[in-house]
Amino acid sequence: MDGLIQWGLQIVQWIQTFRNPLLDPIMGTTYYLGAEDFFILFLPLIFWCVRKSLGIRLSFVLIFSNYVNLVSKDFFAAPRPWQTEGKLYAPFKTEGFGLPSGHSQGAVTFWGYLATQMKTRGWWVLAIFMSLFIGIGRMYVGDHFPQDVLLGWTLGIVIVAAYAWIQPRVGAWIGKQSLAMQIGLAIVVPLLFIALHPTSDAVKSMGVILGMFAFLPIEEKYVRFDEHATWLKQILKFAIGAAVIMALRLGLKAILPEQMIFDLIRYAAMGAWAVLGAPWVFVKTKLAASSQ
Repeated sequence: MDGLIQWGLQIVQWIQTFRNPLLDPIMGTTYYLGAEDFFILFLPLIFWCVRKSLGIRLSFVLIFSNYVNLVSKDFFAAPRPWQTEGKLYAPFKTEGFGLPSGHSQGAVTFWGYLATQMKTRGWWVLAIFMSLFIGIGRMYVGDHFPQDVLLGWTLGIVIVAAYAWIQPRVGAWIGKQSLAMQIGLAIVVPLLFIALHPTSDAVKSMGVILGMFAFLPIEEKYVRFDEHATWLKQILKFAIGAAVIMALRLGLKAILPEQMIFDLIRYAAMGAWAVLGAPWVFVKTKLAASSQ
């Protein structure tokens, strides 16, 4: 492992020879493009305003990919470049283990799965560009070795390919089950994943899955909001929905004890609001129509 780290450190140091005042802020954006805040807001935007089914599928594959990344990081327990060489440029100094790169894996998962669904050359070009840009950027800011990025890209490709093949089959089977069975599966499966890897970050990821998929069948049966609307209504929908999500995330964190069970409750509440609470409010306030 020491030899691999030294090889990776040489690559990072070489990439950082290209540093300049123009590139620093550009490459710094790669941190935010893979941060939790970006996905917390972008995924609901797709569900509320673009395409419901795509928002749900994309949310699941991205959150599952994040869970795989968390497990892999703890398995390898590998350091980050700035932790091994204090003189590196490292403006963010992301904590925790580095292998595989979560940003790189998330970029391939998010943009790659979008490309498989949009099925146009432009989306594939965007997916490849974003994956390369974020992966290289994470090395530029000293948060990842090349081996971290390469493994992240590889896991992302495998997860997207497997999910694109499995999801239609599993989704069709789940759709045939009773409401009680769908809700039961949405509760039991995330709890099993938490039991397999009981960490705070895993609890947060699985909490979102639990909240979303336990309440999605209720939305599909009783609310059935239509995501299409005028531009003004779309802006209002997103503003209201995002404000409540952030209030749940930050407000509940401020009042609840710092324990994993409360992280589970907080993130499950965010998922439930995204798929049921917000759509119900949109329909009641005439910001969205119901397809019932």
